[in-house]
Amino acid sequence: MRKVLPALVLSLLLLMALATGLITPVKAEKPLVVVIAHGALEEDVQLQYMKGNITEVDWKVITEEVTYDEIKDADMIIYVQVDIDLNITDDEVAAIKRWFDQGGKTLWVTGDSDYKGGDFKRIPNTNKILKAVGSILRNDHAEAVDRESNCGASYRVAAIIAPDKGLEFLAAGVERPVLFHGPGVVAVEINGEWKPFYGKGDKPAPNVYRLAITSDKGAIAEFVKPLPAAYTIGEEGSFTLMAVEFMPNDNIVILSVEAPFDHYHGMWETVYKDVPLDGPKFVKNVVLWAVGLYGPRIPFVTVTQTVTETVTETVTQTQVQTVTETATITETSTITTTETSTVTSTVTTTQVSTTTTTVTAPDYTAAAGIGIVLLIIGIIIGYFVGKRK
Repeated sequence: MRKVLPALVLSLLLLMALATGLITPVKAEKPLVVVIAHGALEEDVQLQYMKGNITEVDWKVITEEVTYDEIKDADMIIYVQVDIDLNITDDEVAAIKRWFDQGGKTLWVTGDSDYKGGDFKRIPNTNKILKAVGSILRNDHAEAVDRESNCGASYRVAAIIAPDKGLEFLAAGVERPVLFHGPGVVAVEINGEWKPFYGKGDKPAPNVYRLAITSDKGAIAEFVKPLPAAYTIGEEGSFTLMAVEFMPNDNIVILSVEAPFDHYHGMWETVYKDVPLDGPKFVKNVVLWAVGLYGPRIPFVTVTQTVTETVTETVTQTQVQTVTETATITETSTITTTETSTVTSTVTTTQVSTTTTTVTAPDYTAAAGIGIVLLIIGIIIGYFVGKRK
């Protein structure tokens, strides 16, 4: 019996580890990240660093026409418009949407500010892709500056990584800001109405989450027309620079108003203008999370909405009681009096209906099943080992 115990204990430990999610089922192949570096003549050096440092995934870079066959196997797409004069076609957008509609996908779209040097030409393509896949996130036609958190100039924004509740793990190991060089600003469009997405306070929709923001010394600047749709020029405060939207069918959309590479200076910087940065760590966290290798894909968020309806029913009961009194005054005179009493009772009932919407990370039921099998195998092995003399 003593020889059976070690095998039994080992099996139990494996079962507990699997049940608590410490051991995650591993995919047979690495997730595929497709980078659409639209119009690039060669790979950006920051992109090369990304590929060399994030080895947990397979990489594929597309610089020319985007087709469904080229992207159909991707777990994640990162779209960066390298050539500011290259407009994405309707067919290319349709290919991205077809890929996205498979479900379980992450689409990271990068935008820019309306800087007159040509950055503004990226905004229409960014919003065209977002709108096509059904996202409410938008790149507003403006530039966010930061007079406090920056790399020597207000337009060289040192973005603060402050994910909303549920995504805090994306800031793990990110102790310094991330470069957003001349960024745009994130807004949302709900039912045709553009709304701001401030860096602090209430969110404009429950399924959108902030990742990167300006400090409270942020402001909205404007370079070329059209004017911003959600913000006022000169408006001050904290503004969102990168956001996530959780979509139906286990899909995720990420919008950053700067890119991890290219765009003059991408996020993949450890120091810029003598300011220490944590761009590589943050970008790696985002990529690994987006393909299911880090943290829960969908945050643990439970929203309980209680709707109380009061229904009042009035029941009226009328009781008629007749009392006849007869008095003889003369030989033939009779007086009859009738008394009627009415009793009304009111019954009030209250109905309470509760709707609970729960969004959770994938469970580990399959893993627990594997653990049970391991437990049984361990017991059998222990039994035969124990029989040996």
